[in-house]
Amino acid sequence: MVASTTAVVYEVGDSQGWIIGNIDYSQWASTKNFHVNDILVFNYNNKYHNVMQVSKQEYESCTITNPIATFNTGKDSITLQAYGDYYYVCGIPGHCQIGQKFHINIVGTSSQGSASVVASLLCFMLLITIIAILEFCFFLTF
Repeated sequence: MVASTTAVVYEVGDSQGWIIGNIDYSQWASTKNFHVNDILVFNYNNKYHNVMQVSKQEYESCTITNPIATFNTGKDSITLQAYGDYYYVCGIPGHCQIGQKFHINIVGTSSQGSASVVASLLCFMLLITIIAILEFCFFLTF
């Protein structure tokens, strides 16, 4: 996996934090360019909020039955460890429905694709070399 070498720390909701009210978290997330190893920091009052990482289905329906992870310290730091989709919601009843949720997607870079092509070519060359050696050994035995 090719990842960014410098992690960026994002405070979710910027200075407003993880609240309900005048913040559109989907809009907030759409203005960011997230990478593997970046860190999301959720700041909130843990008497009134929490953070749950959930599946796409739970995110879309705001019906949380089996969260992937739950955080409730009021100052949670979550490292984005792999490419793919991440869905976050507040698990307090009603908060997801009124917008306390967001989705991000981390896609691989072109260097990831290049590395994959190089690795495939190297494997192919190794296979051809092994076949040639086996053919030579077979030829010597007869």
